[in-house]
Amino acid sequence: MPPKLHSNLLRITAITLLLPILTLARNPGSSQEGHWPWSGSSDGSSSSSSSYSDHFGSNSNSHPGSGNSASGNPNGGNGGGASGFDSGFNRGNGGGGGPGFDVQAASHYRTIHGILAAVSMVILFPVGSVLLRVLPGKLGVWVHALFQVLAACVYVAGVGLGIYLVTVVRIPGRSGSLLTDPSINYHPIIGLVLLGLFLIQPVIGLIHHARFKKLQRRQVWSYLHLLNGRAGITVGIVNGGLGLNLAGASAHKKKVYVIVASVIWVLWMVVAIVAELIKFRQKRTRAAEEAKMVKAASVGRRGSD
Repeated sequence: MPPKLHSNLLRITAITLLLPILTLARNPGSSQEGHWPWSGSSDGSSSSSSSYSDHFGSNSNSHPGSGNSASGNPNGGNGGGASGFDSGFNRGNGGGGGPGFDVQAASHYRTIHGILAAVSMVILFPVGSVLLRVLPGKLGVWVHALFQVLAACVYVAGVGLGIYLVTVVRIPGRSGSLLTDPSINYHPIIGLVLLGLFLIQPVIGLIHHARFKKLQRRQVWSYLHLLNGRAGITVGIVNGGLGLNLAGASAHKKKVYVIVASVIWVLWMVVAIVAELIKFRQKRTRAAEEAKMVKAASVGRRGSD
């Protein structure tokens, strides 16, 4: 790879790594929403009286089997539904009981779930892919593998919390389960499908690497590895936005997520396209050189005859 182009790709990688920090570390005093999109309140407290209570429908703890809530709303909500979970909980079940689970704990788990999934999809997976293209030889392969394994572990942890929420959270006035309610289950279903795809991705990658090492060219496993990774990460980024919308997140939080995710995705695609163009040009150059060598050898044989 030409040194100048390699240097430019390294700069793109640095921007990709620093973009979330630069975007989210802007003057926090300029806006009440100047905090990480999945945090609780802007003062860093763990209060569940903001979007958390909207999401789960209560401003206080409601422990399983307690049958009561400290909220003044008999429906166990705050009366301010947004979408998805919000509207289901705020309708309530018409009784005076709480939702039947620890709302504050579920809110914290939901926050951590969002952070883990977003870090893996928006940062670790794309950056690991970029590093494969900008680092030389085996170093790039090993760094890529380590990044992707780390990203997969972080995502598995996020999915684990999501599965826990599915088993705990119940929505009064609806079918009850986050996974069975057709109006909101698209987010967990997509997440579970992606989990399956990412768990088989390392296996496909190992087969691709072994075949490429033997044949010195791409084959079906190579393209399957590329397609599974790029499509899966892209869908995962979109699913993160769907999760924010489902949680009734503020417009600011959604905007920050969309900006950061979009810019990183575009930078990732630019690096991928540039790398593919370089491979194509190098392949064409080698083919031309081989053709010249064959032609020269043919002329030499004719001269000797």
